[in-house]
Amino acid sequence: MAKASGINKKLLAKKDMNFFAEFTANAAKAARMLGYGVAVGVLVVFVVLAFIVAFFIRNQIIKGQIKALKDLLAGPDYASLEQEYALLTEKLNEMTNYYFALTEMRRDVDLIDPAPTELPDVIAKCIPSDSFISEYNITSAQLAMSGYTFTYYSPVDMVNMLNEYDVFTARPVITCSRVDPITESTFDDILSGEAMDVLNNYYQFSISGTLISNVHISISRFVDGAETATSLGGIETKTVKAGDSYTINDINTFTYGGVTYYLTRIYVDGIQVEDASFGLIKEANQYVDVGRGNTDIKLYYSATVAEAAPAEG
Repeated sequence: MAKASGINKKLLAKKDMNFFAEFTANAAKAARMLGYGVAVGVLVVFVVLAFIVAFFIRNQIIKGQIKALKDLLAGPDYASLEQEYALLTEKLNEMTNYYFALTEMRRDVDLIDPAPTELPDVIAKCIPSDSFISEYNITSAQLAMSGYTFTYYSPVDMVNMLNEYDVFTARPVITCSRVDPITESTFDDILSGEAMDVLNNYYQFSISGTLISNVHISISRFVDGAETATSLGGIETKTVKAGDSYTINDINTFTYGGVTYYLTRIYVDGIQVEDASFGLIKEANQYVDVGRGNTDIKLYYSATVAEAAPAEG
């Protein structure tokens, strides 16, 4: 029993020594970890304080710059800038309206096409040998003439020859009717053309048609919603041949005076384009049509709104 008791005491003493050694090691490890934590905490606090100081200094610098800028703007050099801006804006509007008036007068001149000077020579070349022209009238867009012929089909032949010179936009109107012989006439009447009874059968004809000519498309732009009509620049005029197509590109936006405006509605000869067609125009960013005649197109823009405005009642 004594021997067994001695062995147990040694084992207990050894266990106690191991326990104290392990405890001491864990305590030392915990002390090291606590030291690391304190160091990291001190570092974090230092960094935060550094950022606070930096932001404070930066804030003071910005405040100083703002104050200096306010003092500069309040100085005599900048005191009248707002007034000058208002005066320049008013002058720009006046110059824009003046430019618009000039382009409007130029458009009115462009709409008047002179009659083709070479057309009488062309007509003379195309008169059949059995016919003669008693009267003709030429305007910028129309040709009308009348005369006499001994052959019913000669007026048609004459029109065909004129079309070889690209005179008419479409087949003109032709009338041809037989003339009753004049029973009482003199030789002088026949020579002067006032009577044609040399043969029993002869015809009176007339030809009238639209000449191949140009049409003019005038394009003007306005600020939508303004109390008074405010134009954006002058009137642009496109000249195209009758029947040809024309295009207005990049129609959705327009920049004038450093400001970008957005298309809101379109008027063609005083009639607003319907919403469905207007949507297709905006989707394609272009307006396409055929030159059927002189056309007035008004484009309305807004600096902030890009939606279509309701039609005017």
